[in-house]
Amino acid sequence: MLERLHVVDLGIIEEVELELGPGLTALTGETGAGKSLLVGSLELLAGGRASTDRIRTGARALRVEGAYRLPERHPARGVLEELGIPAEDDGVVVRRELSAGGRGRAWINDVPVTAGALQALARSLLSIHGQHEQHGLADPAVQRALVDEAADHRELLEATAAAFGRWEAAAAEVRRLEAARAARRDRLDAIAFQLAEIDAVAPEPGEDERLRARRSVLRNAARLGELAASATGRLGGEDGGAVDELARARRELEEMVELGLGAAEALRSLAEAEIHASEALRELEAAAAGIEHDPAALEEVEARLHALENLMLKYGEPLSAVLEHRERLLAERRELEGVEEDLAAAQKAARAALEAYDRAARELQRSREAAGRVLLEEVAAILASLAMAGTRLEFRWAARPREGSPLERDGTPVAFDAGGVEECELLIAPNPGEALRRMSRIASGGELSRLHLALRTALRRRRGAAPVTLLFDEVDQGLGGATAAALGTVLADLAATDQVLVVTHLPQVAARAHRQLLVRKGPRDGRTVVSVTPLDHETRIRELARMLSGDTIGETAISHARELLEGA
Repeated sequence: MLERLHVVDLGIIEEVELELGPGLTALTGETGAGKSLLVGSLELLAGGRASTDRIRTGARALRVEGAYRLPERHPARGVLEELGIPAEDDGVVVRRELSAGGRGRAWINDVPVTAGALQALARSLLSIHGQHEQHGLADPAVQRALVDEAADHRELLEATAAAFGRWEAAAAEVRRLEAARAARRDRLDAIAFQLAEIDAVAPEPGEDERLRARRSVLRNAARLGELAASATGRLGGEDGGAVDELARARRELEEMVELGLGAAEALRSLAEAEIHASEALRELEAAAAGIEHDPAALEEVEARLHALENLMLKYGEPLSAVLEHRERLLAERRELEGVEEDLAAAQKAARAALEAYDRAARELQRSREAAGRVLLEEVAAILASLAMAGTRLEFRWAARPREGSPLERDGTPVAFDAGGVEECELLIAPNPGEALRRMSRIASGGELSRLHLALRTALRRRRGAAPVTLLFDEVDQGLGGATAAALGTVLADLAATDQVLVVTHLPQVAARAHRQLLVRKGPRDGRTVVSVTPLDHETRIRELARMLSGDTIGETAISHARELLEGA
């Protein structure tokens, strides 16, 4: 419930602060007094578009603040949690500012937020119904959304949307494989060329490293021969070497140990050194045997390395990257060669996904049609109380043809999306004997206002949702007499569960309100300013009399106003 509204420097409003309460509140006043500015202030709090031309002339900024009281477990508390905003125990305060320079700012409980956050919160706090929204009800998408709101079949909506997502994914896979098939020949030729180039060289894992080592040996054969001969001689030449010397030392140390010298550990170390030296000599001799000056072998190694390096230049380094690329080419070739089979499987999966979507969409549609009929029965009953008895209403459902669509209705390709297939159009015959016509072609603004109110009233009754603040602006357009009184009754009934604010020129509606606020404009210090005054019983009677008779308020008007108020 909106408890307080504070508006500063909005249009001709210098500063207005309203204390509001539950039930039905009527905002009355002469045309042009500023009631629409109060409506505009609530639109700003709901995240509506802010324009600098709304700022009061000469002011630096406009400011609007609204304080709402929230019951426990109100949906708005969940929105605050999603936004990461701490909820106050008693409610929430929403504030918005717009500077003359065009900078806009907004806060929820003093936390800076975007206009989008205001919109998200407003959906569970405030619902504004004005002339613009009334005409918006002619949109088939809006009408379908109203039926969904009445049906409350969230699970069917989610199932249809999920089935549509699965079909989209399956259809995308079909398109990918179809594109692969179309480009298959060119790609297979490219793969064949690359494989032939790699296989002509036939690289082996690690071959590049082994060849580089071999090339280094061949390039340095002379020096390697010299070094090998020298090292071999030192280890075991004809005149003896390290191996022979180690053997003599070991034998001498063995005798010393036998004679009682405690050098067993030294003997073991010396024996190991002799073994290691002998092994090193054998390995060196074997390696030295392979050292040769062979220009032809060097040329062969250089040529092979050049071929490998060309492959690595094209397909990546090291050589293992070339071999990995070859494996990818083979896998892609297998896929392309099997694309027909894969495409057939993908097409089958897409057909199955479309059939599953169709089943979900048809189930959703059956629920919509049933909910639509019940909703219109309730709307017709409310319209009867608003002097539109005998009004006939019908939701006409139809799919939109779309050439090339894979989904058909009665043999015709039709458009479809995550929200279903059929669109609805509300047809109405306000008077008995008239043909049903599109809602958008109703000529009477009063009929449109009443239909709009009846729809909203029926939806609020059906939903049993958490209470919100409902603002009705110009809902009384074209009404009067008994119909105006019936309108007041409908609004008062709504106010039993929701906080209802109505901007009205009808005394029959204002008289049914729990409280009445008079909006006036007048001069102050050479400027026009707006004031809003709560009316007590006597001042309400005078305002109702003005609404009944105009500027000249006679005793008859006063008496009629008193009867109207006391009768309400």
